[in-house]
Amino acid sequence: MNKTVAVLRCDDYQPELIKNKLREAWELSGGKDVLDVEGKRVLLKPNVLLDSDIKKAATTHPEFFRAAIRLMKELGAAQIIAGDSPGFPKPGFKAKGCGLWDVCIDENIRWWDFLKKSTTVTNPDGQKVRKFTVTDAVDNVDIIISLPKLKTHQLMYFTGAIKNQFGMIPGLLKSSFHMMLRNRADFAAMIVDLHQSLKPDFAFMDGIVSMEGPGPGNGFPKKTDLVLASSNLLAMDITACRIIGYDPDIIPVISNAVDRGVWLEDSHDVEIAGLSLSEAKVGHFQKIKLTGSNNQLKEFITPGFLKRLIYDFGPKPVFREKQCIRCEECIKICPADALTLTKQSGLSQDNEKMISIDYDKCIRCFCCHEVCPEDAIAVKRTLSDNGVIR
Repeated sequence: MNKTVAVLRCDDYQPELIKNKLREAWELSGGKDVLDVEGKRVLLKPNVLLDSDIKKAATTHPEFFRAAIRLMKELGAAQIIAGDSPGFPKPGFKAKGCGLWDVCIDENIRWWDFLKKSTTVTNPDGQKVRKFTVTDAVDNVDIIISLPKLKTHQLMYFTGAIKNQFGMIPGLLKSSFHMMLRNRADFAAMIVDLHQSLKPDFAFMDGIVSMEGPGPGNGFPKKTDLVLASSNLLAMDITACRIIGYDPDIIPVISNAVDRGVWLEDSHDVEIAGLSLSEAKVGHFQKIKLTGSNNQLKEFITPGFLKRLIYDFGPKPVFREKQCIRCEECIKICPADALTLTKQSGLSQDNEKMISIDYDKCIRCFCCHEVCPEDAIAVKRTLSDNGVIR
């Protein structure tokens, strides 16, 4: 198994510059030695959490996407398709808001509708899930290439190349996993099960402008000027975590993947080409504060009443009344049916209704925070009984 991650400096979203950097990273990481693209059908899987303006840095940048398409063409791909499925996509979703659809038109490639047809992939060694329903795009390609955005994540702390595969599951089917796997470690195990089922072949990470703070949808753009590439997506995520100042061994997805010994036996086995880790490191990157524990023994011996106390006073979604536009996207995606739009007294706006949350039902998956288009949901500790900040 290849253990090399290429890390290169790239300070602009100029497509020719990015394409040259991706080619260099492809070669430095051993891509040409482990993957023959010529004559193959390729699926490019960008990160489209929200179909939002590129200024939010919530999605893979369209020019990064364009550069990846052009590189695949240069490498001789017979066909290139692309697609993703946000948490609550409308039928016929085309990623127009974030600019990826226009790139598909310009470059004459097909944007695959992940909601139209599905197939199943299996993993007999899965720890939590051994069979997944995913887009049928995987049955129509020879190679899967992930194009993640370097971002923080409220639930999983960090989201990168491995977590990006979650978008292969169509639409609201993703929400069911939050209900089924409420423990952070269990959810991480499912993500690794999916990764092992899909077996993506390569990844290019958009770290030119990353997202820090309350990601993955409502964090803050952070110019990090980096491109990463590897056929080992675990090695890539480990490297990205170290670059922004996380200890990768405490990131649930990475910890679970390393423990399996499939891609790496130890997180320190990664080999870096191009920039050194010290050259690539980003200072003052605002990370998600770690809560809870990945230590299963510690979880087991903690008394139930103490777990409940920690849970009740831990981070939870709260709603900013003045920023909320009552679009109800959060209600639609909530897997626990914990949100309602109800009449409330004392509202500062003319609208007499506001989102109300039942914290006894809320499973703290933070899906509502991810999909909010107005950054009207914060994740914080609060004693509010209905989750509204006025």
